[in-house]
Amino acid sequence: SRHILNYQRGGMPVKTFQTRKQMFALFMPGFLCGILYVNFALNQKQSKHYSRTSFESRMDILEKGYYSHILTEITHILSKLENITTILDVGCGEGYYSRKIKELFQADIVAFDISKDAISLASKRDGSKSIKWFVGDLENMPIRDHSVDCILDIFTPANYLEFNRVLTDSGYIVKVIPGNKHLMEFRNIAKEHLKNQEYSNENVINLFKKQYSVIYQKRVSESYEMPLEDIKIFADMTPLLFHVDKTEIDFKKLKTLTIDAEIFVGSL
Repeated sequence: SRHILNYQRGGMPVKTFQTRKQMFALFMPGFLCGILYVNFALNQKQSKHYSRTSFESRMDILEKGYYSHILTEITHILSKLENITTILDVGCGEGYYSRKIKELFQADIVAFDISKDAISLASKRDGSKSIKWFVGDLENMPIRDHSVDCILDIFTPANYLEFNRVLTDSGYIVKVIPGNKHLMEFRNIAKEHLKNQEYSNENVINLFKKQYSVIYQKRVSESYEMPLEDIKIFADMTPLLFHVDKTEIDFKKLKTLTIDAEIFVGSL
């Protein structure tokens, strides 16, 4: 098992430990000795849109399978990549993808998010107890140089300078971004309230292609029938509607939502 966490780079962990023995155990190479997660981002303020309640709702939505077609494609990709022994899941949120991938692969997985609430939920749901979770920042990842074989960047911002620092020379990045038809039903029903009625991911794709050689790409899209309760949770989840007065939108008119994504695999 390769030890990839760099505690010195991340600063002193600020998790509250029960005993001095537990605190010292954290710094022993290779394992976290029963500690659920480490917090490297003490001073980070959390957005009101990413509260513990919102992450619990997101977890329920993910577990209901609305993103299963994306998970299936990611696991297919990982099964085809060679020499993947360490995976870093950046901006992992509630840890859905890391936990599901760990059920299928023997690779060491390290996962982090800027939200303490998200990592707390993720670590408690980790049945394997073998994923290394931490609260951290994309701007200064506490990961050793050239120690990661594969980065998962799933619906989250990127920091390619840091990604390239931690990737091995033969490493890969799996990037998932919203497709042009992602949640198009919301765009249609709320178009009068949106500043940008059309969505384009062209700039994101072009930036990725400047950084990496794209060795694989695929669009995956499914439309799901769902109850009004789940549609309203999606409405609360999506940044598309963060600044929209949702009381002015009649979500009862919607019966389905489209989950559309483009997946890219890049190598250095």
